[in-house]
Amino acid sequence: MIKQVLTKSCLAIALTATISCGTGNKVYNKDNDVNARNLTRAIILFDAAMQHYISGDMKMADMYNPSTDKASGVADVWPYTAAIEACNSILEGYAALAQVGKTPKQGSATAYKAQLEKLYEGLEYYAGTFRLTSYTRNNQEWTVYGVHRADVKGTANVDGDQNVYDDQQWIIRELLRSWRVTGERKYLDKAEYLTAYVLDGWDWSLDDKENAWGNEVGGITWGPSYCSKHACSNAPFISPLVWLAAYYQDKNDKITYRIIKKDGKRQDITAKKADYYLMMARKIYEWQQYNLRDADGVYLDMVGANNTIRYEIIDGVKYRRSNPGTGAVGTKYTYNSGTMVSGGVDIYALTHDQRFLDDTRKLYSDTFSYFPKKNSKGNWDYAYTDFSRWFDDVLLRGWISAGSIGIDTKEGVATFQTNLDYAWDNFLLRSTLPRGLTDGWDTNHTKNDVRAIIAFAYASEYGMLVSVKNKNEK
Repeated sequence: MIKQVLTKSCLAIALTATISCGTGNKVYNKDNDVNARNLTRAIILFDAAMQHYISGDMKMADMYNPSTDKASGVADVWPYTAAIEACNSILEGYAALAQVGKTPKQGSATAYKAQLEKLYEGLEYYAGTFRLTSYTRNNQEWTVYGVHRADVKGTANVDGDQNVYDDQQWIIRELLRSWRVTGERKYLDKAEYLTAYVLDGWDWSLDDKENAWGNEVGGITWGPSYCSKHACSNAPFISPLVWLAAYYQDKNDKITYRIIKKDGKRQDITAKKADYYLMMARKIYEWQQYNLRDADGVYLDMVGANNTIRYEIIDGVKYRRSNPGTGAVGTKYTYNSGTMVSGGVDIYALTHDQRFLDDTRKLYSDTFSYFPKKNSKGNWDYAYTDFSRWFDDVLLRGWISAGSIGIDTKEGVATFQTNLDYAWDNFLLRSTLPRGLTDGWDTNHTKNDVRAIIAFAYASEYGMLVSVKNKNEK
């Protein structure tokens, strides 16, 4: 049963990651100048990124080189969503500072709410419509977001591998943050529609054993045309589902979903939205923890599978059939653990189930031990791959949120503040930070391209760091 206590306050924490929530933490009223500085820097980085990467009709470049002042390529929907994330973080930063009577020296929340609106208008260039046969539905029409941008809104190619579930999940997360920070219902409505689409990807095929998440095979594939089940197409969805459960727990709203019965037939089930969303959050958490957590205590990339989609005919209707997994494999990226930190925090905040507090405390310890390494400059090195600076951004989110339930994450969070400040003081170029925060720019200017997703991640991180001590200060 969902706890009635902490509903509104904990939902606020989950969505803003800026305000203390019934954990014994006192409101932090020191270092407000640092918090205002963090938000000012977030604004400077965000405004510059909007100038450098965004052109007419909100078209986003994939790369920008501050050494040559040139942009190139066209960004996919994932980097575009990072711009929405950064704008949300700035708006949450404004709200946090307002609580202690502080404001940054430039900009206004009203201006960034308008910017947020423009970003969502631009997102529609990635939208398209297709039909999908899933584990429980046949030829269902969906309007979702594709990987690539179209020239006309609503006409993006979203067939086959042109849309993936993790892209929808990052968008859902930002829609819910936008709803919370602006109060505009349209963001909640769109988030719930996309939530229905993603949950349609849960593998309801029955297993031959009772699992911690139920008797179904479980897991969400990377996308509707894939058979592998990735950490990034499961764990990012836990927190948004809990936020929805928290919102609906005092309401009687119902939802109908489908399962697979023992005889293979599909059955409609009607439940309260609060119960359904929390149930699915817990199922995904259990599936990911059982299948992808490794001996280091952090998370592998995916459960592999033969990528040939199979179907079955039940009562004359075609449905997708589960593909057996071939085992957990892949790199241990920071974001795949960061989303599980956030997920554990939010489930605990809503249910007060001690198991999730214990899980999260252990996962923070394991992630801090495994990922950052202190270097000779006193900064912290995080392994670099093409998108890893944004992956690290997701880990920071998790660590900040863990502080909201009383876990001491100060040391981990401080690594991000240290690295960002070092880069700001030493390498800021055209209001842009390098992808190597501790190493700076290459002497070969042609090698200084910075991906849009990384530039907006830095802005978001500075925004998230506003008033972070509210949660870690005892």
